[in-house]
Amino acid sequence: MTKYKWHWLAGLLASVMAVNTSAEEMPMAEASESYYQGSWSLHGEIFNFDADVARFNGVSDSGFGLGAGYSGEYGLFNFNLGAGAILVDDKAEFSQYVENEWSGDRSTEDSSIVAWNLNVDAGVQYPLSDSRKFLVGLNLGYRHLDMSREIAGCSNCYSEDIAIDGDTYLKPFVKMAFTDRVSGTLSMYRYGGDEGVDNSVQFQVNWNR
Repeated sequence: MTKYKWHWLAGLLASVMAVNTSAEEMPMAEASESYYQGSWSLHGEIFNFDADVARFNGVSDSGFGLGAGYSGEYGLFNFNLGAGAILVDDKAEFSQYVENEWSGDRSTEDSSIVAWNLNVDAGVQYPLSDSRKFLVGLNLGYRHLDMSREIAGCSNCYSEDIAIDGDTYLKPFVKMAFTDRVSGTLSMYRYGGDEGVDNSVQFQVNWNR
């Protein structure tokens, strides 16, 4: 990650923490769009990778992600923190002869793709109705992505780094409240560079605290 990206991400995280800290001190006795509201979330996501980059690295040009996170909103402002794993087919797998250090059993194991990611974004959202059951928004964020080819569960086996990295993104989204405590968000991630990720589509379910 470049020095600029680290500074950008650190500034965004500092802003999120400052808003969260001050908002937690506010009285929560009355329901109002002026008050801070936090929620935990689970999500599923479809990733699309650059076809040439994926072919060069021997992986599928798409993957499926699962993860969890935390979201907060205060008036028109919102932010999201997330983490998860990505399932990607290995098109250039290798095999290695391994020995179980506990049982002494020996076997030949095939490699697989191990991928995980962290993301943070913040921006604005606008209600389409007085009830705030429907909102649209636009966030700016960064996703850290680490991907490698390795023998799962093996501590001293051969491994290869996959040259598909994280990047900044623009995220338009639509949010709908199902109940007073549960809502769903459909988001489109458009990545800004040439790090190997083209776009992704995520559906997230939030439970208000």
